[in-house]
Amino acid sequence: MKLNLLFVDDEKQILIPLKAMFKKQYTVFTAISGPNALEIINSHSIQIIVSDQRMPEMQGVELLKQVKEISPQTVRILLTGYADLNAVVESVNTGEIFRFIEKPWNNERLKNTIAAAANIYEKQDGVNISDDFILQKSGILLIDDNFDTCAIIHRLFGDKHSVFCASKMSEALDILSQQNIAVLITETNVQGEDMTTLIHVLKETYPLTVVVILTTQADAHLVVRLINEGQIFRYLPKPVENNVLEFSINAALKRHAQFCEQPSLLASQQFIETPSEEIPEVQGKISMFKEKLISLKQRMQKFWG
Repeated sequence: MKLNLLFVDDEKQILIPLKAMFKKQYTVFTAISGPNALEIINSHSIQIIVSDQRMPEMQGVELLKQVKEISPQTVRILLTGYADLNAVVESVNTGEIFRFIEKPWNNERLKNTIAAAANIYEKQDGVNISDDFILQKSGILLIDDNFDTCAIIHRLFGDKHSVFCASKMSEALDILSQQNIAVLITETNVQGEDMTTLIHVLKETYPLTVVVILTTQADAHLVVRLINEGQIFRYLPKPVENNVLEFSINAALKRHAQFCEQPSLLASQQFIETPSEEIPEVQGKISMFKEKLISLKQRMQKFWG
């Protein structure tokens, strides 16, 4: 049976070739606005939605946020043709999207992304996403050379959870290899070291860990990369208010608990894109991180029993 796929774009000339490209594999619906898309979702079961961001009546971010509320199992993809940092960050933090696809898109990449979305939906089909559970004591790791942030997280969570802090990559790798970390909170660059490759390898090795970015970097393309290659859960630009930080970490702890109770939800974390850089230095880092985190992989296999 074909899955239902909905494309949303206010430009009809874009919807026509998209429908033609996917009509053999999916039952394709199209909408020219956010309200039009919501009408379709309220009257049909939609498994995958691909929405443009820049639309006059309702932007894609707002649409996907509402879709998440109406149909949480629908896999959400945002199509964007320009770098709007606020929109991209909001889509991560409220819409919890699966992928960004940048315009003009590559047809093969779009096909692969939608195929991955279909695979995720089928693995998660029938799962009841519930918040009805008691949080257990968990490990929280902060990677940041700002000790004030570490003190704040200790104050907010130290009485209920095990809080670890690392000010450089080597310290973080040691902690990750020895402790069960439910939530990783990290800057994107710590003492000159790019953390994005570590995030990718961590999610590939141990998808149970939920990643929150807490950073001074304001770069829309970086956020796109982090969601596509690392399936980050939240992106928090600094400075961040303590109540927002506390809420975001609590949400991440709940998501980790959901992953543990319903492992089929991990499907969305296991379909991550390979980092685009092919330079030897990056490939060497990936190999080194995988070797360092081998104990995580062993614990993961033990978890699956």
